[in-house]
Amino acid sequence: GINYTGNGYDDGLRMALWLSSRVGSMNYYVPIPFYKYGSKKPRDNPSKGFNNSYWKDWIDGVLSVVDSNRLGFYWSYESCLQATPNDAAGVSVEFIQKMSNYVHNHGQELIWIPTIGNRDVTYLRKDAFDGILKIGGYFDYVFVQPNYYQNSDCIKEINGTKQTFPYSYDKLVERIQFIHGELTEKIKEQNYHTVVSIEMEADRTVLGIPCGYSGKCPENMACDRNLKTCYENCREHQYEKAINYALNYMRALHDTGWKPSDLAYYFSTDLKVIDALQERCRRELNEPYV
Repeated sequence: GINYTGNGYDDGLRMALWLSSRVGSMNYYVPIPFYKYGSKKPRDNPSKGFNNSYWKDWIDGVLSVVDSNRLGFYWSYESCLQATPNDAAGVSVEFIQKMSNYVHNHGQELIWIPTIGNRDVTYLRKDAFDGILKIGGYFDYVFVQPNYYQNSDCIKEINGTKQTFPYSYDKLVERIQFIHGELTEKIKEQNYHTVVSIEMEADRTVLGIPCGYSGKCPENMACDRNLKTCYENCREHQYEKAINYALNYMRALHDTGWKPSDLAYYFSTDLKVIDALQERCRRELNEPYV
């Protein structure tokens, strides 16, 4: 299902058949793959528009397989720069609008989990750097990635200059306040029904997998030879610190007084990540992580 042949319909059809044979009774969303598998090259040229694109054909291929458990599609191009002058890929507002209309006309939902990287809210308030302001309302759900777990620094604009600051817990709270406040208000002006929330972020670093002297780690992890532990994308490699960074998302939601009705979760490729955080969250914050 993940192979790229250049034929969007066939690729989407194979993905739909693969998913429908494996997910059982679970509801799910099908990704609309932006890049070729294993590369950073788009599967088509979005500047040509949606109607004659690989991505429309992919959606058609998926829709050719009837599955009542499929709720809709997930737009996998995460960059918040799309629909701005700074998007190198050339995704326009019109492209997103037509894709949204097409998906919705087939009775399906469309969700997006945009990354804001290390940009401070001074950048996120500007539609030249934050396409979520322009296109968020075309999605049923927008789960913004705070990217706190991964990034130790953030970039802030002061008097027209770019300056770097530590990505502190206070900065996380500031971002979540922006997402819950200004960003949500802007999106609701486009579409009152769009649900705006955040993605909770963690990975296998929280598991404290030892690598010892051999340096061997599970696939896509690396060994910190000083700590003799495996790590993934967390800003710190010590697993207790990784757990603390992950739980800070819960603490920040508390401190902003926000209880989202829906959350997205990134946990790498191992459900043990969720188990570890579930146990720690109950113990430290007296509530479940999920």
